[in-house]
Amino acid sequence: MVLLTGNAFAQKAKPKPKAKTTAKSKAKKSKKMAIGAAKTLDLSLSVLKDDATFTYDLKKGDKLVYHVNAYGKEYDFIVAINTFSYDKGIDFNYEMTAPASKTGHVKISADAFHSSRKYKNQFAGGEMNLTDASTIWLCYDAFYDDMPKRQTTMTMDDGAPEVFYRPEEDAVEHEINFKGETVKVEAFLINNKSDGTGNKEIWVHNSSSNPLIIRMDLGFTIELREVR
Repeated sequence: MVLLTGNAFAQKAKPKPKAKTTAKSKAKKSKKMAIGAAKTLDLSLSVLKDDATFTYDLKKGDKLVYHVNAYGKEYDFIVAINTFSYDKGIDFNYEMTAPASKTGHVKISADAFHSSRKYKNQFAGGEMNLTDASTIWLCYDAFYDDMPKRQTTMTMDDGAPEVFYRPEEDAVEHEINFKGETVKVEAFLINNKSDGTGNKEIWVHNSSSNPLIIRMDLGFTIELREVR
């Protein structure tokens, strides 16, 4: 089992996402990350290193390694990116290490990534074609439209819709191993209580061009540990 995003298509035209931060940044300066400079996916990741912000463009074959604690069972959930396109959607392979021991392939349609607020958290292995829900990424409309209003409605799997709020103090940094180096990813949090004291919390990467889910605590926990 593991992660997030998705439901209806936007009724008004919006610009394609650009790198737009929404939480406060502590970085003193910004420059392009030298590693993997070729931009093939328009899927950027902002990381902090030595008090500076670097932008790395994820490419085909890059792997996002999440650690999962699902009701006492711990394993890694590894996402291998194939394609990411605002116009065509998202395509990735995944692997769950033991004891989950599953592999699969996921396609998230462009409509689902754009506008669905349904999120898929359970994976049974094999092929999955998501047209009315998404996973791993917060949907673009939730980032672009809902986050300025500081709340969004999320439906997890087959559960009831639930409101998540962006509290006043929302900026967070999450430490990961990035291509062999220790860095921090800038993110903001949303919580199922407006003051941030609820028992469910999600951390989202701080850019509309890549609203990646960094961490979730929904009774089970999953968090990004490494980018390979």
